Amino acid sequence: MGIIEFNPAPPDALTDDRWSAFALHLQFPFRITYQSRVILGSADLAWRESDVCDTGKPDSERTMYDFMADRVDATFAELQPTVTTVRISPFGDLHVELDQDFTVEAFSVSSGRAEAWRFLQRNAEHVVFPPEEPTHDQ
Repeated sequence: MGIIEFNPAPPDALTDDRWSAFALHLQFPFRITYQSRVILGSADLAWRESDVCDTGKPDSERTMYDFMADRVDATFAELQPTVTTVRISPFGDLHVELDQDFTVEAFSVSSGRAEAWRFLQRNAEHVVFPPEEPTHDQ
């Protein structure tokens, strides 16, 4: 699962809650792009870092996903891009545009009711796709 955090707590925050105020959990295929180039994708889990990069650690279990996620995390921490536009298709495809030419896209690929993504505010409401079924009292 990919997790993208928005409005992170500052690193020097004197709080036990080091999480960001908002987060997007992505369970289906997704990608993060920068200037029309994919910089992180869910399929990066299929490649070991040592097979792609000369890291000097041939037995490492780290994937390219781990390597690129570290870079994206550092870049987002430095640049702190903000969300400018959110679009959701009827099929649940999610397109989040951020300033500074970043986008986050997720693609629902199941005919079933499996959760594709979830946007949440810590300790508050959340939005899930597909929407959770309401419970009916009988």
